[in-house]
Amino acid sequence: MKLPLSWLREYVRPALDDVALAAHLTDAGPAVEDVTHLRMPTVGGNLEQFRVGRVVSAEQHPDADRLRICQLDLGEPEVRQVVCGAPNVAAGQTVAVALPGAVLPGRDPLGEVQLRGVISRGMILSESELELAAESAGIMVLPDDILPGTPVAEVLPIAETVFELELTSNRPDLMGIYGIAREVHAITSAPLAPLDVSEPEPTGAGSVGDYVSLRVDAPELCPRYMARVVTDVRIGPSPVWLRSRLEAAGMRAISNVVDITNYVMLLTGQPLHAFDLDRMAGPAVVVRRAHDGEPITTLDGQTRIMDSDVLTICDAERPAVVAGIMGAADVEVSAATTRILLEAATFDAPAVLHAALRLGLRSESSSRFEKGLPIELPPVAMAIACRLLVELCGGQLVPGTLDVAQPPPAVTPVVLRHARLNAVLGLDISPDESAAILRRLGCEVTEARTTHQVIVPYTRRRDVAREIDLIEEVARIHGYGRVPAHLPRMVGHGTRTPAQRRVEQLRRYVVDQGYSEIVSYRFVPASDVDRLRLADDDPRRQFVRLANPISEEMAVMRRSMLPGLLRAAAQNQRHQRVHGAVCELGRTYAPAPDGRAEEREYLAALTFGAPAQDHWRAPTPPVDVHAAVGLAEALCGIVGVRPDIEANHAPYLHPVRQARLVARDHIVGWTGEIHPLVMRSFDVAGPSALVVIDLQALGAAAPTGVPQFEDILGVPMSMRDLAFVVADEVSAATLVATARRAGGALVRDARIFDRYAGAQIGAQRVSLAIRLVIADPSRTLTDDEIGTVVGAVRQALTHQHGAELRG
Repeated sequence: MKLPLSWLREYVRPALDDVALAAHLTDAGPAVEDVTHLRMPTVGGNLEQFRVGRVVSAEQHPDADRLRICQLDLGEPEVRQVVCGAPNVAAGQTVAVALPGAVLPGRDPLGEVQLRGVISRGMILSESELELAAESAGIMVLPDDILPGTPVAEVLPIAETVFELELTSNRPDLMGIYGIAREVHAITSAPLAPLDVSEPEPTGAGSVGDYVSLRVDAPELCPRYMARVVTDVRIGPSPVWLRSRLEAAGMRAISNVVDITNYVMLLTGQPLHAFDLDRMAGPAVVVRRAHDGEPITTLDGQTRIMDSDVLTICDAERPAVVAGIMGAADVEVSAATTRILLEAATFDAPAVLHAALRLGLRSESSSRFEKGLPIELPPVAMAIACRLLVELCGGQLVPGTLDVAQPPPAVTPVVLRHARLNAVLGLDISPDESAAILRRLGCEVTEARTTHQVIVPYTRRRDVAREIDLIEEVARIHGYGRVPAHLPRMVGHGTRTPAQRRVEQLRRYVVDQGYSEIVSYRFVPASDVDRLRLADDDPRRQFVRLANPISEEMAVMRRSMLPGLLRAAAQNQRHQRVHGAVCELGRTYAPAPDGRAEEREYLAALTFGAPAQDHWRAPTPPVDVHAAVGLAEALCGIVGVRPDIEANHAPYLHPVRQARLVARDHIVGWTGEIHPLVMRSFDVAGPSALVVIDLQALGAAAPTGVPQFEDILGVPMSMRDLAFVVADEVSAATLVATARRAGGALVRDARIFDRYAGAQIGAQRVSLAIRLVIADPSRTLTDDEIGTVVGAVRQALTHQHGAELRG
C-alpha cells in the first residue's frame, strides 16, 4: 500500500524524520519496502522559491498580443514584475509563483529573463507545471484567503514523500490512512487527531425510501448493506488537493464523485460504490447470488459470466455490481449524472476472494474485502463520503438511510495476565505500561491487580481474540528489539528415525558421487504425461489438480520425478553446461479414493550429456544403463538390500536399455536410459540415464534389526568364472538371480562380466560369462566345498534356463 506522508501527518505528527519513521514502522510490523519522492525536487531549499502571490495589476504587453505584464504582491517590500502568457490571468487573483532559482520538475533552475524587451522576475504557475494535473488551460487560481508570501508547499502538495508498505493479510485495518495513523500513534505516542465523521444536514426532498428500495436475499454473504441518496450533484473535476492525494496513493483521478469514493476508501479502508440512480431499473437494490451463466459487463469493458457462488448487487432487472469487486458499465456515474445512490457494505471475505479468482478480476476494493472488514465500518465511511459529496459536488443529501444489517457479534473482554505477559516475553513490563500500549491501539482497558480486562476495537477483533494476541501486540509496540536474547535451555536433543537415517545415507551417497542436488517444482503442467509418452490408460494420467493454479504450467501435482530432472538438465545445457549429473529427493502425488493425495517419496538421479575427457589419462565416465544399474545396486546395498535385476517396460525409457530392481517382492527402483523422443520433448541433448529409488519400498525390503559385523578379510575369497550359452531371450539379470539363489549364503556376489554373440554360438543364442565370489566369513572353504557350490550353480542354470557350459 502507498502511504503519502503529508496525508498521514494530517492525523499524527511524530517527532521523527522520514528515515526514523520508516524504521519504527518496519520494526513494529508494517514493513516499509520503498520510499518515493514525488513531484518537486526538495534539495537545496528549492521549496522556499515557490510563494503565493496576489496579482496587483495585469497590463497588456506592448509588443506581444498573448503576453501580459503583471505586478505581484509576494509579501515583499516592493511588488515583483512577472510576464505571463496565460489567457486567464487577471488583477486580484491569488496565484502560485516560482521565483528565480526555483527548479520545476524536469527543468533547469529558473532565472530572470527578458521577454520582448520586458524583464520577468519569476513565473506564475499552472497545475500541470507543478505536476498536479496532466494538463491545464491556464494558470492556477488559489483561494483569496491565502496571504501573499505564504510558501506554496504549505497550501499545495507540490512535494510528497510516499512509503510503500508491505502489509500482512491479518491487518486490513492498515489498508486505510487513518488505520496507519493509529498505528503510528501507538508506536510513537504522538497525539492522534480524531477522524471527522460528522454528517451534513440533510437538505434533499422526501426520504431515501421515496427514491429506492433495498432487499438483501443473501445475508450470509452480505452481513450489512447501507445506501443513501444524494441529489443535485454536479459532476466535474476534483479540487487539486483531492486529486494529488489520490495520485500520490497510486490511484488515478476520474471525477469528483468517483474520486470521493476512492478517497474515503483510502482513508478508512472501507470501499464504497456510487451508482447513477437514474440509470437503475426500479429504482431498486437487490443483493443476491448470481444465476449460473448470468453475464455482467464490468467497468473495464469485459463481459464476465457468473455463477451462484458469486454475490451480485442488482437493480430491478440486472446485475449492477460484482459485490466487493467492480461495478457494471450500465449504471456508472457519468458527466450527465445528477442523482447518486451511495453504497457502503460488508461482504463475506472468502466469497469475495473466491469470486475474484474465479472471474480473474482483482481491484483495490476486493483486496480489502477479501481480508475481512468489520460490520461497524460502513457508517464511518458513509458519513465522510456524504459530507464530501455535499461540499465538493454541491449535492443535496436526502434524509434517511437504508441499512439492512445482521446483529454484530457479541463483544467479550479478553483477559491479559501480567505474569503471563512477562513470562512469555522475558521482560518486566509494568501493568501501567501494557495498559497504555493497549489504549494507544484503541483498546478499552479495565485494570485489576493481576489482570487487564481488554475490549478490542472492532477494527482488530478478527486478529486479536486471545491472550497471546494481546501479548504479541504489547511486544510489538514495546519493541521486539528490546526482548533480551538468551540461548534456550536444552532439555534434550532430537534424533532421526531409522527411516530418516536411511534416506540421509542414500542422499549423501549420491551427492558424494558428484551429483548436484536440486529442488524442482511439485506443481507441473498436465502435459508432462504426454511428453513422457504414457499410455492413455496409464493410471499416472490421473492427477491431483490445484483448485486455483497460478498458471497452466503449474496446474497439477507431479506424478513423476523425471520431468523436473529433465528441465534442470535442459536449463544447464542452455547455459553451456552440456553434461552433468543432478539428483532430487522428493515426493509424487496420486489421487486417493478419499479425495486427498497419496504421497510417495523417491530419490531420483539423472546423468545427461556426453562428458568430455578432462585429461588424457582420465577415464570418461559412461552415461548408460550399465552405470545407472551400478549406482542403483550401490544404493540398495547401503541399506543391506541385494536386488534382482529384471526387465522393465517404461515408455519414457529406452525400449531395451532399462531395468527394474526387485527385492523381497518389492519393486525398489527403476533405471535405464531416457527415450530419445522424451529427451527431445524436454530439449535435452546427448545420452541421459536415470535412477529412481522408491524409498518406501526399499525400506520395506531392507533387513530389520541391528546389522551384524562379518569379517570377510580374515578368510580367502575364491572367484570362479563360468561362461554359459543360453537363448538370447534369457536376461542376464535372471541368470545372476538364479546363481545367487543356487549358491546360497556362500555366494557373496555374482556378476556378468562378458557377453558374446556370433557364428560360433549359433543363431538366437548368446554367451554370458558370470563371475562367482565364494567365501564363508567363519572359515576357509575347501576345494570340494567350493566345487559343490559351483556345481549347484551349474545345475540350476542348466535346469531352469537351458544353459550350456562353454568349453
